[in-house]
Amino acid sequence: MIVRSLLFRQLFSHVAIILFMALTLLISVVYYAHQNNNGDLTLKLRNIAAFFSEDLKTGHISDREWEIVSRTTGAVMWLEDHNGRIIQGNPPVYSNVEPYTLRNSVEYSKQFLFLSEAQNAVIISVPVLIKDEPGRLFAFYHFSPLHIKMIIRSYLFPFIAGLTAAFLLAILLSRRLTRSIADIAAAAKRFSAGDYTSRTRATEKDEIGTLGNTFNAMADAIFHTQQTSRAFFSNISHELKTPLSSVKATTEALIDGIAVNEQERTHYLERILAETDRMSRLVHDIMDMELLESDQMFIKQERLDIATLLLHQAAKIEPLLKKKTISLRLRIEANKRYALGDADRFEQVLDNLLSNAIRHAPSGSQISLILTEELQWFHVSVADQGEGIANEDLPLIWDRFYRADKSRTRSLGGSGLGLSISRGLIEAMGGTISVESEKGKGTIFKIRIPWQK
Repeated sequence: MIVRSLLFRQLFSHVAIILFMALTLLISVVYYAHQNNNGDLTLKLRNIAAFFSEDLKTGHISDREWEIVSRTTGAVMWLEDHNGRIIQGNPPVYSNVEPYTLRNSVEYSKQFLFLSEAQNAVIISVPVLIKDEPGRLFAFYHFSPLHIKMIIRSYLFPFIAGLTAAFLLAILLSRRLTRSIADIAAAAKRFSAGDYTSRTRATEKDEIGTLGNTFNAMADAIFHTQQTSRAFFSNISHELKTPLSSVKATTEALIDGIAVNEQERTHYLERILAETDRMSRLVHDIMDMELLESDQMFIKQERLDIATLLLHQAAKIEPLLKKKTISLRLRIEANKRYALGDADRFEQVLDNLLSNAIRHAPSGSQISLILTEELQWFHVSVADQGEGIANEDLPLIWDRFYRADKSRTRSLGGSGLGLSISRGLIEAMGGTISVESEKGKGTIFKIRIPWQK
């Protein structure tokens, strides 16, 4: 099986089209040149027949008039009756003209004779009436093939030059096209071999460039996904390794009898329980993250009493506030009460935002939980007076396992998935969540969710 490259096929198609157009043009030029020339000759002969019409009624044309007309037209002429008998004039011996018969119904006829290079001719006949009987007037015209040669000669050199230029242009265009495709193919081959930084340079503003840009965008997305997956598994390993190591060490210490009394034993068991709870929360968060990213999270659509949910959250976090000597400012400034969503998932979001606010708020400070209403939206804001988040970190806080404060250990915080999960849950309920923060001046998280009548 012969495998032809794209370059060969492109080049072949270009050259085939060029040759077809060139030959068509050449044939058209020669044909119309002949048609125009022969059309003029036919018209001359018809005019001659009309001029001799009165003489033909008598069946004879004077020799002098016949000679003058023949000399003027430059043709050899003769008359034939309906039986093909020559009445006047002498045809050339090599004319090969078929006798006219009454069965021939055409108005005029032409016969081309290519006898030799020097004797090319055309014979034209028109019908006439000789003594009221049908006959024909014939004219034998010599024509020089020089005008055809001139046409061919004047056409041939521009044709060869044009064909050469078109051929070179076809090569350039074909190579450019195939070079772009080959570059994309090479980049894809390197990418499939494991070079995830491989990109194509074929990004011109055409269809091939669109393909190249699409490939680069796909490669960027795959590279980002792979990097994210690596970071995810790395973080998961770290998150699980730390509590597992703590549980293992504490359990081994208890087995070795490190606890001298029941109080120390209880302390070590509480540490094990805390680390176990931490791993359990991490596993649940990972499951929620996976469900959200695969769009398989089930979100109930029910009427939520937003004000009641906020009051419930305020009561639930009261022990944490007292433990850290933090006060809560709760304000409900909305006439509407209901939104459409999942009460348990909305409460999960509030738990995460409020626990973050308490964790980062200094002792003796205040956190705020405020509900307002604007047009058809509820606005829920959770604010603290903590250390704040740097501007360069704000867009990244929604990433999985991202920590703005690298100095904090996981034991002082959550799993690192809370904000990412919170955003996914709020968006699944048709709302949005955003953050405003300034280093040293605290942080405000704002939830926007549509209300229902």
